[in-house]
Amino acid sequence: MDLAETLREAGVVGAGGAGFPAHVKAASKAEVVIANGAECEPLLQKDQAVLRHFTGEVLDGLELLRKACGAARGVLAVKAKHKELVAHLEGPVRERGLELFKLGDFYPSGDEYCLVYDVTGRLIPSAGIPIQVGVVVQNVETLYNAARAAREPVTDTFVTVAGAVRSPRTLRLPVGTSMEEALALAGGAKVPEYAVLDGGAMMGKVVSDLSQPLTKTSSGFILLPKGHALLGRKSAPREVDDRVGKSACDQCSLCTELCPRYLLGYSIQPHRVMRSLLFSPADRRTHSEWALLCCECQLCTLYACPENLAPGKICVSAKSDLAAQKITWKNAHINPTAAAPRAPAPKAHSMRAFRKVPVSQLIARLGLSDYDAEAPFVPGDYAPKRVRIPLKQHAGAPASPVVREGQAVRRGELIGDIPAGQLGARVHASIGGRVTAISDLVEITQ
Repeated sequence: MDLAETLREAGVVGAGGAGFPAHVKAASKAEVVIANGAECEPLLQKDQAVLRHFTGEVLDGLELLRKACGAARGVLAVKAKHKELVAHLEGPVRERGLELFKLGDFYPSGDEYCLVYDVTGRLIPSAGIPIQVGVVVQNVETLYNAARAAREPVTDTFVTVAGAVRSPRTLRLPVGTSMEEALALAGGAKVPEYAVLDGGAMMGKVVSDLSQPLTKTSSGFILLPKGHALLGRKSAPREVDDRVGKSACDQCSLCTELCPRYLLGYSIQPHRVMRSLLFSPADRRTHSEWALLCCECQLCTLYACPENLAPGKICVSAKSDLAAQKITWKNAHINPTAAAPRAPAPKAHSMRAFRKVPVSQLIARLGLSDYDAEAPFVPGDYAPKRVRIPLKQHAGAPASPVVREGQAVRRGELIGDIPAGQLGARVHASIGGRVTAISDLVEITQ
């Protein structure tokens, strides 16, 4: 069985983002394979834990993927600031004929477009993917899962629990464990009233229902006291962001000047998207199209704007509006290649090196300095009494359940398969027990 089929059988998906099925990338032909260990979301440390405690598995996975893709280079990218981790990795990486690339401590250095350019000097085509420039990128936890795929499917996920908790820590937990249980394992909250940022301070979503289950793509969550400014800014509804932005934006363009994709030469200009708020919805397309290449990192909203406006959130809304009108980069008016197929390729901005945002400054700007603490990996096999496993925790179509209520299942047993002819990922039981409910999730109780 080749690697792509092994990963398909094991339900391996990208653990660092949208959960793209890993078997698709493993079937690609590439020149360079990059293991993404940048982990630039403030306070999260799960990738560091995977690299330190499961070094062999990550490098095994990188070697397997490199060989499957026929790539000449296998590169592990980590931040140079993690000096002890870098020293720990240098020997094993060198012994396997792989490369260790040391990244600066900037946000968002783990963005695929930034990472591919920093490691290879290649610019991915606008709205494109890394394979178009001969590169495959996978998160380090994905490679850990890939190395184990021949023995067992994906049943666990690594998460960092940080913020206003008694004992910040990084854990490996069965998929489907509730966020509430993960919080309890970190000693519980230090404050009486709180909410959680699921996925990180920058790109995470505000969650108040902690019964929600962890998935294959969970990376961690940050608990903050209610009233924290970051929660308020992320929770503000669209109509508030639009109204305030319309009245207060003075077109200073700092949101654009610090945008990581703009600095790589792409046609993304958040300040022009802000200008769209001055028009009726029917007349916004001209300016809204400048949001189409937004990577949704939220740097413009949470760091760049001196007036605390929300250009990043407004870009996300503009993209959604355009999608409803079936407007994509391919048919956008601002797409230079639509009118001139041989238009010049993107070119990195001459000031890019001087406009990168240090994570330390970002943490201070977000009001997270009090929570900037170690979250050490705590080994142990936590066994929840019940898990609720989503049938869709990946890009593509939801898995189709292949079990019935009342059925006894073993840990690792298939409970959801890929629909015929569709992009998706298999789902497996993360604990042994009995299926007690099936909806868009499969509930298993010991």
